[in-house]
Order: sequence, then C-alpha cells, then structure tokens
Amino acid sequence: MRRIVALVAACALASACTTGSGAAPRPTLSIVMADDWESAPTVRDVVRDFEREHDVRVQIQAAPFSQIPDLVRNATDLDDPFDLAHWHAFAAAADDLAEPLDDMWDEAGLAPDQFLPGAVDDVTWEGSRYGVPLDVNALVLLANRAVLAAADVEPDDLRDADRFLEVARTLRAAEPVDYAITVTASSWTAYGWIRAFGGDVIARDGDELRFTFDDPRTVAAIDLLGTLATEGTATPPFAPDLALDAIQSLTTGSVALHATGSWDLPIARRARGSVLGEELLVLPLPRGTGETGTVLGGSSLFVPRGAEHRDLAFALALALTEREVGLELAAEEGRLPARLDAYDDPVFAEQPDVATFVDELPDADVMPLIAYPELAAAFSATLERVLKGQQDAATALGELQELADGIATR
Repeated sequence: MRRIVALVAACALASACTTGSGAAPRPTLSIVMADDWESAPTVRDVVRDFEREHDVRVQIQAAPFSQIPDLVRNATDLDDPFDLAHWHAFAAAADDLAEPLDDMWDEAGLAPDQFLPGAVDDVTWEGSRYGVPLDVNALVLLANRAVLAAADVEPDDLRDADRFLEVARTLRAAEPVDYAITVTASSWTAYGWIRAFGGDVIARDGDELRFTFDDPRTVAAIDLLGTLATEGTATPPFAPDLALDAIQSLTTGSVALHATGSWDLPIARRARGSVLGEELLVLPLPRGTGETGTVLGGSSLFVPRGAEHRDLAFALALALTEREVGLELAAEEGRLPARLDAYDDPVFAEQPDVATFVDELPDADVMPLIAYPELAAAFSATLERVLKGQQDAATALGELQELADGIATR
C-alpha cells in the first residue's frame, strides 16, 4: 500500500512539474458527424492521423444526419459550439449556424472548379463559401436485367418520361415480380424525379427568387409517382427510414426497379439471398423535356458560428476531403468524392455501374428546400398525400404554391 501511495504521489508531482513548466494542454476539437460516417474505418484513420500530426484531440459526437442542425444550434445557444459539423453548409448558413470561410478557401488555394458544380452549391450561400464539399451522389434506377428481359423491355425503354408509366405497367405484369418499382416518401427522391422531368421547385431571376411548385413538369413528376403508388404498379410508399427494406425488395426479386443513390450498390452486391448476381443494371432516371438533370446527394463540412478552433477545424475538413480519402470512401462505402480530380482514377471507368452515377453528377442539383425548413416540411406532407391517394398532384402542389407565395411575400 505504501508503495502504491508513493507511486501516486510521484505521478502527481510529475504532473505538477509538467504543469508548472508551462506546457500547454492539447486542444480538443469538438465535432458532430453523421453516425454512419463516424463509424467508417477510413474516417477514423484520417482522424487518428490528424490527431498525431497536429497534436490535438478530436472528440466526435455521432448522430443521425437529420438531427445534426438541431445539435449545432443547441450547442451554439449554450455558448459551447462545435468546432466542425457535418451536414449541408449552405442550409446551415441560411439558418445562421455557419461561419463564412472565403478567407480559408483563399489561404488553402481552393477553387470552385476543383469540385463538382452541385458540391460547390452545397457550401455556398448568398455568394460566400461556408464549408468544404465532402461527398456527392445522384439518383438513378437500379434495375433487374432478368426481369426486364422476361418482360421484353429494353433498358432504353425506361429513358422516356412520357412512356415510363406504360413500361412500368408492363414490368408489373411480368413474372415473378410483385411490383414494377419501389416508391419512397422521400422529398430528396421526389426532387430527383422533378429535375429529371425538367421541373424544379425554385427559380431565380437575377437576385429574385420564386417558388415553382406548380410548374407543369413538376406536377407531372409527382403525378407519376402518385399514379404508380395508388394503382399498385409500385410498392406502397416506403418511409424514408425504411431504405433497407426498399433495396431488399429489389435484391429478392420482388420489384424490378429501385430509384436510389450509390450507397445502395455495395448493399445490393452483398445482400444475402440476392437473386441479382450479374443481373444488376444501373440506369439514369427517365428524362422529360427542357433542361433536365437529377438531384445531388452528399454532404459538406462546415465550421459552426463561434467555433473556438476555426483554423484546426478547417484543416481537418481538408484532410477528410482529400482525393485519396474520397477514393477509399467510394470503394468501401459507396460514397462518391466531391473533388473532380478523383474521377481521373481508373476505378470509375472500370466499373460500369458506378460510371452511370458519375455521368449524372455534373447536372445534379442540390435539393434547395433544405434551406427553407417550413416549405421542406410542407413539401414532404404534400408528397405523402399524393402517394397515399388523398389528393391529386395538381391540387396538392397548387395549394403548396399558395403557401410558398405567402412565405415569399412576408
């Protein structure tokens, strides 16, 4: 016991001497990150290397992605802000949660042309940069090649928005599927269909912004989804948090088509009991007329307002968005890098299913309603009513347009 007491006393003395020598304690970076990102081996490796190289401790709070803005807001209100946060920097800036980082971009030599256009939009608000793009994605169709062949449907038959309902009905009648396609009550997915049809929910005329929920092409896209769901050509609408159930419907052969992002590719490939094998096809969404594209998925990193370690936080953001890190995350997690130079890597040309995603990225737009929470919630409610057959698309979106007009004139 005396030896133990002596050892403790010696340790305390050593600690006191160290403190007395003026050695500064290691700074601690406080970060909030989506739980499925925080647990990624590549992310943890980058963080460990950063701690070692910068003599800093990184403390990460993992959380569901959708809860991060509330956590950032609460921490800031308690005067204990995070140093770095993972979400959509443009929407965080719209809610006054993020620090402008134009000076950091200049010091680091970052330029918009180093990233995909939509990824730059994800960090830009009113002309300023508020974060660093982390990853990107796009909405595409995963298809069961065998079911298409059995129904005498060619992949090109699915490219025309005007013919898509007719082709889906043909697939619905094929054996042995139960439905032609999954339908998800996700506003992000719905926006991808809207963009593919040539519509949008926001238009800009110079500095003037107007909402366009009643655009005929927007109405046509939501009407298609509603028709597919209510007539039984598609599955009953999956809630957004049932994404694994939706992909399982494809891998087990219950449905022929599933609209999703590249994160589902690794899941589809390794799904237990999958009937797909080599039958998995990746196709673009059907296209309408005019300027078409799809929705950009992904995320960015931003420095919350009032962060104590702004410089270190930005340095960690740069480390997490390096080219090689993006390539590792693409291989392991199905997440695509935001940096353009990553797409010079042969892996993207060697994998045709990934190449289809890559082809969609330059014309993919960020879901803009993320920056307008009241309208985002109203749009989600509108979508659910249409998918459940409670309202037709034209009426529901017309009412949403009236709400949006009222908000815009406040």
